Amino acid sequence: MIPKRIFYVWGANEKKRRDVNLCILSWLEKCPEYEIIEINENSVEHFNFKKELENNLWFRIAYENKLYAYIADYIRVKVLYDHGGIYLDTDVSTFKNFDNFLHNKAFVGIQNDTKTNKNILEPAILGSEAGNEILKDILNFYNNDIWKLPLYTMPQIFQYVLEKKYGEITAPEKALQTIIELKDISIYPERYFIPMRVGETFNKDCIEDDTVTIHWFGGSWVKSNIDYFLRNKHKYKLKTLLKKCFSTKTIIANPFLNITKNCSVINCTLDLHFLFRFKYRYYKHRRYLTLFIFGIQIPLWRT
Repeated sequence: MIPKRIFYVWGANEKKRRDVNLCILSWLEKCPEYEIIEINENSVEHFNFKKELENNLWFRIAYENKLYAYIADYIRVKVLYDHGGIYLDTDVSTFKNFDNFLHNKAFVGIQNDTKTNKNILEPAILGSEAGNEILKDILNFYNNDIWKLPLYTMPQIFQYVLEKKYGEITAPEKALQTIIELKDISIYPERYFIPMRVGETFNKDCIEDDTVTIHWFGGSWVKSNIDYFLRNKHKYKLKTLLKKCFSTKTIIANPFLNITKNCSVINCTLDLHFLFRFKYRYYKHRRYLTLFIFGIQIPLWRT
């Protein structure tokens, strides 16, 4: 059985935004019997942060250069492999508990990639027993192949590892999707964990009877130097690439991440919809990063 504990990752000295607090509030409300554990730089018991900085080069490089999303990618796999439980990104809110999924050796959901219109795996919501073989293979990937292959996002790596073990994994259109049962993991249709696709405006109709979570896609956009590093990490010597990408600190802030509103926490879903609606508008205007002020579209820079 997967133990009743939820892990998430957040900086030890970083103040939580309103959207993050609303997501965590939904976990507390819907999963009152679950232990909720934050992993940060001071963690020792469930994830020895300092030890892992020494043990894994990828994790150390990601931490030293503030690649926060990729820090969380490694942590989720390591902590679930060692202890078992459920990992949630901090832009995920819950509608139900996970009791019906604890019998699985591991579980993950399907997400539609709007760029390719293909269905892929998305471990923003990931549950597993300790010692799961899939997670072991992913940890081995982080120890070796991460520097040899052009893969770097968690969905890419997860898909690669599973297909290397089980062959090509495909899923039909949303309405026809069923649970895919593999030896070491169960893959659930979009409607269970990721009922709203990237760029879609939230509509309550996407929430079905068996919907457990919603992923709000709140991650910040990748900076140009980080993007270059990730796309070329397998092509050049690490020392040369680090010097090229991180010798200067160029920060392009996401103007939407800190949008807040003095809104009630009674209806987390509507509050989260308000906080992320600006991001949905960005996805409809991918050519330009735009800011909407009082309904006026203002191009900030070309993407």
